[in-house]
Amino acid sequence: MNIKRSDWPRALATQPTKQLTAILNEMTAHWTITPVQLPQTGLAMLQLRDSAFNDPYFLGEIPLASAWVSIRTDDQQEYQGAAQLMDDDQDKIEALALCDGILAHQLPGWLALYQLVEIGMTELTKEQNLRNAMLTLTRVDFVLLNAAENDDD
Repeated sequence: MNIKRSDWPRALATQPTKQLTAILNEMTAHWTITPVQLPQTGLAMLQLRDSAFNDPYFLGEIPLASAWVSIRTDDQQEYQGAAQLMDDDQDKIEALALCDGILAHQLPGWLALYQLVEIGMTELTKEQNLRNAMLTLTRVDFVLLNAAENDDD
């Protein structure tokens, strides 16, 4: 596995929740899934520090969801998984926490989920490349502006 664990939720979030849920329901049919902590969705304040005086300020609110689950398999082994994502979908974050536990401990069926992670990372990479291309097109070269000012002298 060469994709970092911290990237799994973001990659899996690109996949439809219904698809994830269907795969998870099939995998975990005989397992017991219990929340370690109740799943939470809501708004979080994003705090930054200004560059001049290093004073903290709040940039604004962002949607945030988190879940932490315990997985008990058929052989009575217990594992845990958790996820946190800038989203407000409780069903999705619960599914992502379950995926994290399955992937992290390579439980039966983990390869099917890892294929979805790879697909998601490919989609995220394409999206980032598109954003970078758009950013490049909107870049302004101020060198010419400086040259025009010197011509007036």
